[in-house]
Formats: sequence, structure tokens, C-alpha cells
Amino acid sequence: TFMRTSALHTSDYAVKNVFAGFVGFFLNFASLNCVAQTGPTTYAMIGSLNKIPIAIMGYLIFDNAISEETWTFISISLMGGILYTIAKLRAGKRKSGK
Repeated sequence: TFMRTSALHTSDYAVKNVFAGFVGFFLNFASLNCVAQTGPTTYAMIGSLNKIPIAIMGYLIFDNAISEETWTFISISLMGGILYTIAKLRAGKRKSGK
């Protein structure tokens, strides 16, 4: 079975698991700090918009075909991000009184 695999019972495996746990723990703190500094809506928006360059890089690096439907969804996401940015900038100007 999986648990009887000898590679699981080495110190190298344990060290790598502990390191991965620490990295994940501190990444969660970094995420919470981003939410505290920007707000949950902005954090979620950035999380969804980072998929656009990933899709394009997958197309360029791995020569994956992007369907017309996927291009449509990428365009809609990009327009949504632009509209959100414009709305946040206008809201910021109203707050500052300019």
C-alpha cells in the first residue's frame, strides 16, 4: 500500500514536508495581509485576473490551442477587471474629495 512505501519513511521526505508546511503557513499569512490591506473584493478580483496571463502563457509556451470560446471568456474577464479598476479609482477620488 501507499503508507508502506519506503520513500515515505526517510528524513529527506520529512524535512521536505515540514518545509512545505512552513511555506504554506506563511503564504496564508501573506494572503490575509493582502486582504486586510486591499479588501476581500480586490483580492478576489486579482485572484481571478491572474488566470488570464496563465492561459496566454500556456498557449505560448506549450502550444495549446485556445478556442474561440476561451478567447471570449478571457476578453470578458479582462473587461471586468478594467471596469472594476475604473470603479475603484472613481470611488477613491470621491473619498479624497477631488
